[in-house]
Amino acid sequence: MWILSGRINDGVIADMSDLLLGLDIGTQGVKGVLVDRQGQAVAEAELEHDSVYPRSDWCEHNMLQNWWQNPVNVILSLLQTKNVLPARIAAVSISGVFPAMGPTDSKGEPLRGAILYSDNRALKEVEELNETLGLNLTSEALTPKLMWFLRNEPELAVEMSMFFDAAHFAIFKLTGEYVIDTITAGLFGAIYASPTASWRDNICEQFCIPVEVLPAVHPPAKIIGQVHRDAAEATGLNVGTPVLAGLPDLVASSISVGVVEPEEAIVYYGTAGLIPILKIPLIHAIRKPFPEQERLSKTGIGIEGTSVTGPHGISGYVYDYPAYSLSVGDAVRWFRDCFGPPEAKTAQLEGELSAYARLDQLAAKVNPGSAGLFLLPHFQGQRSPDFNPAATGIFFGITKSHTRDHFFRAVLESFGYELRRGLEECYPEGLTLDRVVATGGGARSPLWRQVVSDITGFRQEYIPEANSSLGDAYLAGIALGWYEDFQQLKDGWIEVKAITEPDPANQHIYDQLFPFYCSLHNAVDESYWQHYHMMKNAGGA
Repeated sequence: MWILSGRINDGVIADMSDLLLGLDIGTQGVKGVLVDRQGQAVAEAELEHDSVYPRSDWCEHNMLQNWWQNPVNVILSLLQTKNVLPARIAAVSISGVFPAMGPTDSKGEPLRGAILYSDNRALKEVEELNETLGLNLTSEALTPKLMWFLRNEPELAVEMSMFFDAAHFAIFKLTGEYVIDTITAGLFGAIYASPTASWRDNICEQFCIPVEVLPAVHPPAKIIGQVHRDAAEATGLNVGTPVLAGLPDLVASSISVGVVEPEEAIVYYGTAGLIPILKIPLIHAIRKPFPEQERLSKTGIGIEGTSVTGPHGISGYVYDYPAYSLSVGDAVRWFRDCFGPPEAKTAQLEGELSAYARLDQLAAKVNPGSAGLFLLPHFQGQRSPDFNPAATGIFFGITKSHTRDHFFRAVLESFGYELRRGLEECYPEGLTLDRVVATGGGARSPLWRQVVSDITGFRQEYIPEANSSLGDAYLAGIALGWYEDFQQLKDGWIEVKAITEPDPANQHIYDQLFPFYCSLHNAVDESYWQHYHMMKNAGGA
């Protein structure tokens, strides 16, 4: 379903204008933008897609549809919106959902559905890696997923020549180059060495991972190839258009709002909800093949650059992730699809407000605290500050006085509670951040931003035009040498349009409720595993 296309400037496009194409392939859809040198959006397009759940604890994407055909359709829409000449596109930059593992044959044809970050099937492999190497990986990491595939689907594994996340599959389809960027590779877990931007052959051999299937590693801001003829025919792009090495969607989102310096953070209202805190200047991470050795030596995370849970939640060499609610954004979409058909129908007929915005209007009439109704939003397990793949969603405190509006507000509040819980566990002495910016599709909701500020105490900036695809476009400009650093982005591309300050009265209410939320979380921890094993034994997991 097309949900947005063709948001363009009214002015006439100069024939010789240079344009940058940014494309983001997320969990729930693809977003694309064409941007001029001044950061003005010439055209934007967006297309929704779905995930597939073969089992309750598995999550996959259709690679050809979600990671290639949908991006192709978005690119075609961008070019056709105002008859943009493809020769005017100076470079293409793509970000995407990660970690993800989509195996293909030597021609890039998918062998199965891509296993997503939220998938929990590789628990035995996680445990084995942690015990053997002294790590603390979660099922977020890609290496256990790769091991699971090699061990459990050997008839497909013998055909595998490559495997991809979303961004790098699209890059391969455009250019024929099999690559990965340094930031994404740093989140593999165990087999990647950040200090040398290389694969650890000895660990690959120890765990029977064939080194020959691993991609070449490049910094995100490097041009690694050009659009070839077949891809040009499919997308409408010109043959020879430069393409960058790609990057995670989360990093592109940070760029899009100018969160580029240490001790700055975004609150990411995506399919997953989290607060990544930047630990090094982002300009270094996107340009250099590896970060400074001195910085790595201070992370204290075992094998350098791997995705592990340490004293500050899930850590890497670019960000700390003290609070990571794996599926809170997915819970919002689930609520819309299951309980919001009236709003969806009205939105379709009237076209002024989305179903989400209409649900927000109803939830805004509910007092803070949702009349004692709480949601533990772990629809696909937990990641940080606690790793518990058996965790599920729980509504608690239901009474006959609760309405659908209370339930939706409780969904929104659960994200704020999870952020605060993670931050207080990981930074018990407190945390001072220089800047916090709300990003992701859910940040469009003023109500959700207010709820999160009231619970966490954060002052949040909001930049409506910013999204991952805009960050991709700016990165393309850096790769071309148009911009030396992020200053032009801050000076002209983005503008803070709203600031959400905590409401003291609401803060007081949430301060009283938050300890109960934490106690509820702790009380059901053991029950999660009892439920998990019960469902497996019953054949329902």
